Parts: sequence; structure tokens; C-alpha cells
Amino acid sequence: MIEQSFLNNIIKNPYLITKLDFDQLSLVFREAVKLFREETIILELKQKYPHEKVIVIGDLHGDLKSLMRLVEIIKPENPKYVIFLGDIVDRGLYQLECLILVLALKIKDSNKFYLLRGNHETLEVNKNYGFFQDFLKRFKDPKKFNQVEAIYNALPYCVLVNESILCLHGGIPEDINAINRLRGTKTSEINWTFENTAKSLLQIMWNDPKPNLKGFTESFRGKDIKFFGKDVFTDFMRENKLDYLIRAHERFPEGYKWFFNKRLLSIFSSANYRGTVPIIPASYAIIRNKTVTPKIIS
Repeated sequence: MIEQSFLNNIIKNPYLITKLDFDQLSLVFREAVKLFREETIILELKQKYPHEKVIVIGDLHGDLKSLMRLVEIIKPENPKYVIFLGDIVDRGLYQLECLILVLALKIKDSNKFYLLRGNHETLEVNKNYGFFQDFLKRFKDPKKFNQVEAIYNALPYCVLVNESILCLHGGIPEDINAINRLRGTKTSEINWTFENTAKSLLQIMWNDPKPNLKGFTESFRGKDIKFFGKDVFTDFMRENKLDYLIRAHERFPEGYKWFFNKRLLSIFSSANYRGTVPIIPASYAIIRNKTVTPKIIS
């Protein structure tokens, strides 16, 4: 069992995480994975009262400064829920610190904080973009990374807020019925041999919206990954009775971007992306009732 004082200390000063040994981190990994394994692939959250807020946070990529600023924003806002859309690690200067801080928030208040799986919550991508190498440099033993993978494999993929706003990392899948088909299923119950399921979960993490496009087209990102246009997006939203979709996965000069008649909001929450001088504003979103408002981290 993790002591609350330990969680409070690293939430208050995340730079302490750098000094933790693996046994201390292992406590966090094991406690977090137990929580995630109780959740379903499609989480369903509802706001009980009109004044309640939900804060949605996009890619962080090891930008601890942006994450700490968001934690400062969350406290006085006192939202009902906080949803991280994934891509916590890779590229930035404080990847492990960001991951442990998000997990500590989850453990401390598991009914308030939620983390979804992004395309960087995989071993293969971590090997290509830095987190695995950073982890190995610190702890020397690649087998210890199995505990990180256990976290990834237990994460949910979407959150449905107020039955009308879908939050995910990448985009809509080609299978228009995927969301309804996956509802109520835990990650441990995923049938990976069913091709439609594996493909839909891949596309939820990786797909991108594209203006002036019809249907789904091939993406530069890889096999089975797609760009999608307004027509199929509109069909998906109608079929699933959705008003808005909030996603991350892409970085824009203005910090966030609306698509498709302001029904799809794309946010990105790392200002210091790749550990360079900040050149774009970081953003997040607030859901209140059935409205979505993008915000810039000041």
C-alpha cells in the first residue's frame, strides 16, 4: 500500500521523482495497474450538476513544466473529472517524471483522474522515440520495463462524457459500430484475434482528421492508419448520437484546432515539445454540461 504522504510529496514536487529508486516506482506501477484493470475500454462518465466541469488534457511528451502548470490550474477549478488523452512520454526532458506524476494523481483520487492510451503508450514507439532508452539508462534492466508495459496494456481507449462527448487520442475508426461494440469490455477481455477490434483500437490511437477530404484515406503514419473526412465523421457522430469529439495527437501553431463545423476539437498540452524553446501555446479543454471550450495554458 502506498502512503498518502509519499504521493503528496511527489505531486507537490515532481522533480523528486528523478531521485526515486526502482522499488519505489514499482509501488506506483503496481498500484496504478490494479486501478486500470478495473476500468473498461470505453469509460462512461457523467456530470451530475450543471456547474461541474471536466478538464481534458492532450499530449505531454515529457513536458513536466506544462504538466505542473496544469496541476496548478486543476486545483482551483476543482473539476469533477480530469481526462488525460495519452502520449505522456517520449521526446521530452522529463518523461518518467510526467508518467509517475499522472499515475500518482490517479492513485490519490482514482474517481477523478483518468488516463487513456495514446499511440506512444507502446513499447515499439517508446523504442523509437526515446522513453525506453531513457528508462534503460536509469535502471539498466530491460525486464523492469515490463511494469510500464503492464500499465499500457491495462489502459482504456476512450471516455464518453455525458453520453454525448467522446474523448480519445487519435480519431474515429472505420468501423462505425466499434464504440458500441466495445462498451462494457475490460482491456483484459479484448479479443486481439478479432481483426476488427485490433484495427479499431489502433485507429482510435492513430487516425487524424483532414479537411476537404471524403471518406478514409491512407496515412503516412503506417499500415491500417487513416485520415478521415467530414462526411464519415458526421456519419460516425450521428450513428453514435454524439455532439462533440475531443482528441489530441497533433500539434498546431495556435495551440488547438477546431475541425468539421466546430464539432471536433484537437488539443496539444505540451508547450516545450521535444525539450526545445517553447514556440507554440499549450492547450486543454473544458467540458461543462454539453459544451466544449478550448483553453490556452497561460
